[in-house]
Amino acid sequence: MPSRYAVLERGDAARSQWNAWTEGSPGGGHLFQSYEWGEIKRALNWRPVRLVLQRENEVVGVGQFLTYSTSPVPGVLMYCPKGPWLPWEDEEAVRAFFHGLVDVAKRHRAHTVKIEPEVTEDSTRAKELLAEIGFEKFRWNVNHKMTISVDLDPPEDELLANMKKGTRYGVRRALREGVKVVEDNSPGARDVFWRMHGEMVDRKNFWSRPRSYYSAVWKAMEDAGRSHLFFAEHEGDRLAAALFYTFGRKCIYMLGTSKKEKRELQPAYALQWEAMRWAKQLGITRYDMWGVSNLYKPDKDHPLYGVSKFKAGFGGGIENFLGCLDLPVSRVRARAWGRVEPLYFRAHQRFKGDVYY
Repeated sequence: MPSRYAVLERGDAARSQWNAWTEGSPGGGHLFQSYEWGEIKRALNWRPVRLVLQRENEVVGVGQFLTYSTSPVPGVLMYCPKGPWLPWEDEEAVRAFFHGLVDVAKRHRAHTVKIEPEVTEDSTRAKELLAEIGFEKFRWNVNHKMTISVDLDPPEDELLANMKKGTRYGVRRALREGVKVVEDNSPGARDVFWRMHGEMVDRKNFWSRPRSYYSAVWKAMEDAGRSHLFFAEHEGDRLAAALFYTFGRKCIYMLGTSKKEKRELQPAYALQWEAMRWAKQLGITRYDMWGVSNLYKPDKDHPLYGVSKFKAGFGGGIENFLGCLDLPVSRVRARAWGRVEPLYFRAHQRFKGDVYY
C-alpha cells in the first residue's frame, strides 16, 4: 500500500513560506529551524537543505538540515539542529519522513545524518522508533540536552505563585528597590552588553564562542525582527542584561550577563520577570530558559550549576531531550568520520578559537 506521505526538498521556499511551515509544524518548530538560522550557518560553511513532509499536499512536518564537508573523509555530515519537527505520535509519518530523508542524504553524498529533536526521554515510543530506524546516540550533544521551559498561559499572579519562594522574593525586592527593566536595541546598548558580558566571562572563567559569531547571529535576528535586548537598571546604572530571540509563540533567553555591583538589589530577577510579562503580552506561550545542567543529579562543580539553580526558580518544567542521534547512511564513511571527528573538532577549536557546529 503506497504511503500517504511524501518528502520533498524545498530549496525554492521563500523565507516567509519556510518560517510559516516551521511555526505551523507539530510543536511549533524552533529558532534553529528558521530560514534565518540556515542562512547564518551558510556563511559558516554549512549549506541548508530544507525538507517538508506532505500529506495530501498539506505540510505536516519540517526539517532543516545543514550539510558540512567532512574532508578528508569523502562526503558530508547532514545535521538537523533542534529538529526535525514531526507528528511523532504518527508512526507512519515518522517512518515516511526518515525513509525520504535517506534518499535525500544519498543525493547530497551524506554519510551521516545527525538529528537533535525536541523529543523528551520519556517519549518511549518515539525513542524506540528512532532506534528501530537505525539512530544511535552520538558521543556528545551539540546543543543543550536539558532546558527549563515556563508556560506563560496562566495569569501573572499564578506565574508568580509558581516560582520558588526565594525567586519570588528576589523579583519583589528588586521592584521595591526601584530596579527598572527597559528594552534597548540601539548600537550603544549592544556595546554596553558586550562589555558587561566580556567582564562576566573573564570573572567566571566561562568558555564562550567568539563575539564575531554572536554578533553575526544577533544582526541576522535583528534584521528579521527576532532579537530583543533588555536591561535591568537602578538610578542610571545598568546592572544586568539579557538577549532574547523569538520564533512563533516561543521566546528563548539566549545570553545574559550581570555586574558584581548592587547584586543585593536582585536585578536579574526583575529582568526575567519583566521579560516574561513582555513575552506574554506578545502572545508567546513558551519561555525557554535555554540550557541547564542536570538538575536531577545536581553537580556543584558544573560550570552551569549556579545559573541552573537561578533558572529553576522561575517555576518552569525541566525538559530532558534525547540529545544528538546519528544515523549512518554509508557505514564505512560514517565510521571513518567517527574516528576523525574528535581530532577535527579539537584542531578547529584550537586554531580558529571556535567550534564548527
